[in-house]
Amino acid sequence: MGATATYVFQMRTARQARQSAREERLWQERLAAYSAFAGALTDYRKSQNDRWHRKQEDPESAEYTTARDDSYRQRAIATAALFRLRLVTTNQELDELASLALRLTEEIHEATDEQDRTDRGRKARRALLNFAQAAAANVQKVDV
Repeated sequence: MGATATYVFQMRTARQARQSAREERLWQERLAAYSAFAGALTDYRKSQNDRWHRKQEDPESAEYTTARDDSYRQRAIATAALFRLRLVTTNQELDELASLALRLTEEIHEATDEQDRTDRGRKARRALLNFAQAAAANVQKVDV
């Protein structure tokens, strides 16, 4: 009887340890995915601003072409980071905030003038900050 009870407790303890390790790995993956997305979107926003400025200077220049190509590359990186984020969270609010931040960043280069570009950049930055705040709250939750 004692051996059976010991076996049952050991199995329960092992199962709890595995569950705890799984939750810790998922927490770490979420933190990494949220951080990677924020970093990628920050780089993408910078490239979008650079693309807009180079186009204003000379839309036929090699500098503009380089800036445009860099913005495409940064968009691909940000989109991949968004997909990674979606793989590690079921939080619909985070998904929506991240998607909005990406969409607003994509629109920066479409600005018609400097004020429009500034406004679009601010909206994109604010959307990213909103995402970061929600992501921070998500990863700081402690289950008691």
